[in-house]
Amino acid sequence: GDTHFFVPNTTMITVVRRGFFALLVALTTPGTIAFQCRQKVAIHTFLCASVEAIQATDTESVGGGVLDQMKANHGKAREYADMFGLGATEAGLFCLFDSMRKAGIGLGLKGSPFVLRKDDVTSAIGGQDDNLFDGFFTMGDLEKALEDDFLDASRGSTDNRKGWKIAAVSNPRGDSFEEARMRFEDVQKALEKGTVIFNAAGAHIPKLAGSCLAVTDATSTPNAMNLYVTANGKRTSAPPHTDKQDVVVVQTSGRKFWRVYMPTDPSAKPMADLFARGKGEDNLALHVLDEGSLLLETTLNPGDLLFIPAGFPHTTATAFDDSEEDGTSVHMTINVDTHVWELDYLSARRLALRRGCVQDSALGQTQEEENRYCGKVNELPKELHSDIFDALPLGFLDETPPANVASVESVTNELSKIAKGVDTETYSKVDETLWKETVERLRIHGKNLVSIHRDMYLAALEEGRARKSEDEMTAHLDKPKKKAMTPERMQRLSLFRVQRYGSS
Repeated sequence: GDTHFFVPNTTMITVVRRGFFALLVALTTPGTIAFQCRQKVAIHTFLCASVEAIQATDTESVGGGVLDQMKANHGKAREYADMFGLGATEAGLFCLFDSMRKAGIGLGLKGSPFVLRKDDVTSAIGGQDDNLFDGFFTMGDLEKALEDDFLDASRGSTDNRKGWKIAAVSNPRGDSFEEARMRFEDVQKALEKGTVIFNAAGAHIPKLAGSCLAVTDATSTPNAMNLYVTANGKRTSAPPHTDKQDVVVVQTSGRKFWRVYMPTDPSAKPMADLFARGKGEDNLALHVLDEGSLLLETTLNPGDLLFIPAGFPHTTATAFDDSEEDGTSVHMTINVDTHVWELDYLSARRLALRRGCVQDSALGQTQEEENRYCGKVNELPKELHSDIFDALPLGFLDETPPANVASVESVTNELSKIAKGVDTETYSKVDETLWKETVERLRIHGKNLVSIHRDMYLAALEEGRARKSEDEMTAHLDKPKKKAMTPERMQRLSLFRVQRYGSS
């Protein structure tokens, strides 16, 4: 069974590997090599390859607090799903994200990664819907999605010594519509070389749109869902990297191994984007991260969930498993896109300075195209750096924001405090009323983004219902092996549907 023991830094370590008991015996038996060297080698070195470490609060894990909230919220989530004709999976995601809000889960650099196991989630929502996420989206669903639409995908590199690079999965084979479409066999071939990534899959694949709608409504934030598919036996399916989004990983098929690390020291490489480490030309080698920064090491099985805050390095792998007919790993990554859409204090400060025509002499960001997460900002004191990188609080874009943390007044006060902490001279040059006006403008901007995302996901849901109705109407007919794409249906492809919202 699982063995739990606690260490002074409040990290809860769950030992799950066979043979660990033997290691403990060796460590405490005089005369053994392990005993002789245990005082010379940090105990963490022994544990890294054989334990699952989950960062915790003083008395209970972060994930435990979320589960407690889910027990109270699942009735509300079911009512929400019924209102929009959604299923148990969408209700579960609404419940999860709503519970994360109520539990006060930190985002970004102030967050903590955590894992929720399938059985614990099932228990939290009253023991119903045992397969809430397990099997929700499989390779069969992906094959059908490719048959029904015109989708695009990328393939990620697998070298953990270099930055994560992306290549195309397929190229047009000719000039016709059918020759330009990506096929399921293209995906299967690409899986031999690396992970296949479907960005913004929730907007393009109707089956996934309801989940995105549920998360949008639970968090009042713009969000997106990516789909990741990885073949069995990949020692590295994603090299170490960080993301700009706070994400929840939902394992729906197969298994995937994860390691999550503490954020890197921004002052060590100020010109690197803390939210895009290990991507493109920026290398984030695994051996750099292994030096005591491992926070969590776990294997996700179908139905398990993992939360990774923005800026936390992570890497993945899939083990060879011949126990299943198809061990291909499929997981959904749901992104809370606050930083993507400049809904954070760093962006708010920069906007206020520009509205006041004040040059940013403190951080030196003068050009619109400059990456706001690079440069002098990464040389700020640790606490101030964490504050200015923080996203605007969950609830800020609610119709009626919570007065204590997410009102215009409370956000304005926090922004003013941060701006003054960065540099009193630039702060004093901005008219006092501009700080509040900037926050109000960001709230309008954010609410518009949420509305656009909601409409996009509702349109995808409607398209899914239309396709289902058409399939039912023609179910009695003899069908060819390959479904023909009618001109009318071509006009409704996600390629065109999503583009309307991207230009809004």
